[in-house]
Amino acid sequence: MLIKKKNLQAFGNNLLCYVLIILIAIFCIFPVAWIFKTSFETPQYIRSPQIQWIPIQFTLDNFKSVLNNPNAMVGRSFMNSLIVSTISTIISLVMTTMAGYALSRWNFRGKNSLNVYLLLVNMVPGTLILISTFIILNKMHLVNTHFGLIFFYISTGLTLATWMLKGYFDSIPVDIEEQAMIDGADRMTVIRKIILPLAMPGIFSTGAYLFLKNWNEYMAATTILQKSELRTLSVQIVNFMGFQRVEWGPIMAYSVIVMVPSSIMFIIAQKKMVAGLTAGFSK
Repeated sequence: MLIKKKNLQAFGNNLLCYVLIILIAIFCIFPVAWIFKTSFETPQYIRSPQIQWIPIQFTLDNFKSVLNNPNAMVGRSFMNSLIVSTISTIISLVMTTMAGYALSRWNFRGKNSLNVYLLLVNMVPGTLILISTFIILNKMHLVNTHFGLIFFYISTGLTLATWMLKGYFDSIPVDIEEQAMIDGADRMTVIRKIILPLAMPGIFSTGAYLFLKNWNEYMAATTILQKSELRTLSVQIVNFMGFQRVEWGPIMAYSVIVMVPSSIMFIIAQKKMVAGLTAGFSK
């Protein structure tokens, strides 16, 4: 009787968890699904007071109006986002991989204070340091340049990425390195041939996190990049909306174009991201 009661209680707890997960998933998916639905609708149905969950009249005119509109600058903005996000992610990964390994393997004075500092800095929103960073970039003549935005993305992404990789390096046994060094391998050979291959899931998940964060960032991009030919997708979509009238069909189509690359990357990297983030934050 006691066993049945425990089984029923476990079943009830699992059912509650599944219900909560489903509700959270619906809450998160609904805005995205609504954007996709609206992007394929005609203007008359978009402005209709009756809610339609499936497009009654399917059309691609919204995408055509965006891609054929020279003011949208989809191609140039896409390349700007790709260049800025890719370069900042690669540079950040190189720096944080070395920093994360050093924090994981070497003991030095102030190590614990540095770890606490990394956590505290993550609590500060990037927008709070945007004004001071803008002043610095202006004095360095990096405003209205992609290098200035890359500099900001690197500076704001280093702390959390370093902490994530430190946690992942902590999950790799030290005995593997010690055994390889006993066999005659030096430190750089161990790192290059043993540690980095084992840490690739963590490095990949950290890189995917940094890329997606930089791809979708808006506040710094619209502050540092003020020339239209330098704008990223997240900034250009706002300028494409206009001030007098908002055409929701093309705007939603533009939003889909912005979301597709990051969504594809997230789907491909989902398993490695989950494994890397879990290992990185478990320490």
